[in-house]
Amino acid sequence: MKLGILGTGKIVQEFLPWLVEHTPFTVQAVCSTPRSAAKAAELCAQYQIPQYTTNYFELLQWVDAVYIAVPNLQHARYARVALEAGKHVIVEKPMAVTAAETEELAALAQRKRLFLFEAMTTQYQPNYAKLRELLPRVGTVRMVQCSFSQYSSRYHDFCAGKVWPSFDPACAGGALMDLGVYNVSYVVGLFGSPNKVHYAANITRGIDTSGVLTMEYRSFKAVSINAKDSSSPARYIIQGTKGYLLQKSTANFCGGVTFHPYKGKEEHFNLSAGRPRQAAEFHAFARAIESEDMELCSRMLDTSVAVSRVLETARRDAGIRFTTDL
Repeated sequence: MKLGILGTGKIVQEFLPWLVEHTPFTVQAVCSTPRSAAKAAELCAQYQIPQYTTNYFELLQWVDAVYIAVPNLQHARYARVALEAGKHVIVEKPMAVTAAETEELAALAQRKRLFLFEAMTTQYQPNYAKLRELLPRVGTVRMVQCSFSQYSSRYHDFCAGKVWPSFDPACAGGALMDLGVYNVSYVVGLFGSPNKVHYAANITRGIDTSGVLTMEYRSFKAVSINAKDSSSPARYIIQGTKGYLLQKSTANFCGGVTFHPYKGKEEHFNLSAGRPRQAAEFHAFARAIESEDMELCSRMLDTSVAVSRVLETARRDAGIRFTTDL
């Protein structure tokens, strides 16, 4: 299956060596802006990728599927064009900036019988599946804690007045959309949509540099901490009446899981050791497309839509506005 890549940024450079060597996809082409054309040419030469272009429509003529890795605000637009052109789409998180856009893309993909996946690594990690399997053993869930904080290398520039897309409200940046999205997907993927959402954020020049999101469910509360202006150890804890589950890694890597029963010996599981964090998701995407597993795609789209609704509600609650907001 021929795959085209839109974008030449950090995530593409990080993942491309593995993508070229170890997935069922054949990387056929890279598309970039004219400003990044030299980088696209360099990547193609380095990894023996046949073609590069600065014309997105040209890219779509060469491939069966496209992987979209551009700034958040552009995700929905490029995904829509690819779907209209009859191509399968893998789009970086978040799938879109607003819930309405996410719902529109999901409906378009389903109408055209095309595959649309959000590249949310958490949902496809073997350890995440193990977490779901272990969940009943904690008893009735009472509290969920999620913490994903990484001091951004671009935060100093932001403080000095230089704004990169990851800190730009005009580009749908911010801590919630960059890091908090993983926490929300982690919780929603396990428990479904919350009944109530509240986001208390540290806001500078219209963007959240860090914040605390609370999600209320019928029988428990979930708390998500995300920060780009400071750092702390990652912790994911699901507390129940019979024990708790603990992960000491960020949700995108979804590392080893330890079950701590209140009676008995703790148990540790790690099914993802040694694999790149994107490995499971791209193999899942390829299998689904090749076997025409629309049920998996539909289920994942339902999660993406639910996550998008939580993110939008949280942003609006904190007073964060993007140009796409009505």
